[in-house]
Order: sequence, then C-alpha cells, then structure tokens
Amino acid sequence: GITTHPIQLFVMAFFLPTVLLSMAVNGQVPTIALRDQGGPAGVVQMPVLAAGTGGYDNATATDAVIKAFNAGITHVHAAFDYYNLPGVGAGLSHRPRADFFLTAMTAPCIHTAANPKRNVTDPSACYDLTLREMNETLTLLGVDHADLFLLHGPSEPFGYQGACDAAICAINRAQWRAYQDFMHAGKTKAIGVSNYCQSCLRCLEQTPAYTPPAVNQVQWHVGMGGDPEGLPSFCNEEQIVVQAYGPLASGAVATDALCSTVGIPYNKSAAQVGLRWILQHPKIATAIVAKADDSAYLAEDLDIFNWSLSDADMGKLSAATVPKGQQDGRPSWGCAQ
Repeated sequence: GITTHPIQLFVMAFFLPTVLLSMAVNGQVPTIALRDQGGPAGVVQMPVLAAGTGGYDNATATDAVIKAFNAGITHVHAAFDYYNLPGVGAGLSHRPRADFFLTAMTAPCIHTAANPKRNVTDPSACYDLTLREMNETLTLLGVDHADLFLLHGPSEPFGYQGACDAAICAINRAQWRAYQDFMHAGKTKAIGVSNYCQSCLRCLEQTPAYTPPAVNQVQWHVGMGGDPEGLPSFCNEEQIVVQAYGPLASGAVATDALCSTVGIPYNKSAAQVGLRWILQHPKIATAIVAKADDSAYLAEDLDIFNWSLSDADMGKLSAATVPKGQQDGRPSWGCAQ
C-alpha cells in the first residue's frame, strides 16, 4: 500500500471562495482551473493528479511515465534540474501531445546548493540563461510546448530565512520576465513559481507587463498546520494556487500515529489520510503530484477522491505539530518573509 513504499508527493491547493474543481466522473481525474494569465491559451484546466519524476534516472523515468499513463494519470511533472528529461520525454512519446498535461521547472539564477550550480547576478544574463534553459527543457522532453512552467525558487541561498532584498528582486524579476515572454510566445500555457514567500512574490509585481503567477509550490503537510507562515492565506488573497510539495514529510506522515488512527474507520492508510487532509481543506480545490513507479501504488494514489474526512478528524489533523518535514517545517527553502 501507499504506506510501504518510498513516495514523494506534491499537492496543489487553490484558495478561492468558490472551489474551481471538476470532480472525477467515470474514473477520470478531476481538473482545476488555473487563473487566466492573459496568454494565448486563456484559462487552463489542469488534472489534479500528476506523476512526479524527481530522483529517477532516465530509464526509471521512462518506465514511471508509461505506468502513470497506463494507470490513467495524464499529468506529468518534470524539471530541468532533475537531469532525466530525455527519459521523461521517452515516456511522453508513447502518447499524442494533446493527450497529456506537462508541468516543467527550471532553476533560479543563483543556485549554489545543488546542480546546476551558478551565481548569475546580472539581470540581463539571468534573463538569457532562463530562456535558454526553458527552450532546452522542451527540446530534451521532445515537445514544442508545456502546459505549465514553474520557476523552482527565488535566487536566495538554500536555507535563507529572510526576505528577498532589492538585488535579489531584480534577478527574480528578470527570470519572471523570461517566463512571461515564453508564455506569450505560446511555448507554455501557464507560468508559476516555487518556494516564493510573500516578499519575493511582491517583488515580481514590478516586472514590466506583470502577469501574476498561477501557482506557488511550497512545502505543506500534516504537522505544519492549515496556514504555515501565513503564506497559503496570502496566496489566497492574490488568487495564486498553492502547490504543496512533500505532503508526506519524506515518509513521516505515512507512519504517523495520528494519521494511522484517523484512517482506521475509513479503511485508509495514514498516507491517504495525509493526502486527503490537503485535498479537503474547506473551499480549497487541490491537486497532487505523486512519485511512484509501481502500478499498484499508482492505483492506490488514485483512491483519494471519493471519500471524506469528518470535520472532527480534519480539526485533529490541522492541529498536529508533527511531523516537521524538511526545513524544520518551513514552507520555503529560499526565504521566510
């Protein structure tokens, strides 16, 4: 089951008064409506369950994508800095481009903790680098466009806990301008960010011809509460989708005593309870990227849409203070204000 295999998941939550979610019909995965960013594609409908590919070599990535397609998952999540894009692309080639939703990510211009390591501080050079890597991502995947591109983080050192300063803001805006131009060129239907806190998001507002992000990907799971650092509610006010990575806290949720106990009357695993907790936040439409290359696990990942936690159980899970997950339970690795 889902509690017995290593799995890394990402969950998207949309904080809007009206839930923009079309639930599964006849076994189909639900979709969520992303905001209209003024690009050629208009409003984008995104399947709420995606197959993740981080940490795989090329062969495993190909196998995982094919198994996800066979299980009925048509949304694939990939990244330039996963270094397996040819393998992901080989898996994608098994379906017509119109039959799947593709999310891709590229790295910030200051990126010192892991590859691609670089310290590009000139905004013009950062803009050029970003466009080059976005185009290279599509080439390596063997496609002419993505459905969603995410900027993997702000250009702050890994573990930084302050706000984005003026110099970093200029670099972030250069990357965001590249993302906007890429979208208006028709090479991606929607654009977003990851690990952006309030100050970094505010920085982007000064980008010429500014388009707000459709998505902000941050850590969020049972043990962090319903509004960590006020970031989800801030994104709600700005109509930005919150994508929570690590909803199982690197596996800790899957063995958590509270989640296990809560799951008993529903005949669900602790991991499924943790995922359902995020899926079921009041007035929040959610989506999940699940990393699994086993067909049985993929089938279990699909079994989180057709049941509900009681209000009492939702409250217990929201009040939990463990597990902490990565970054000592902080939503972002790149900023904290």
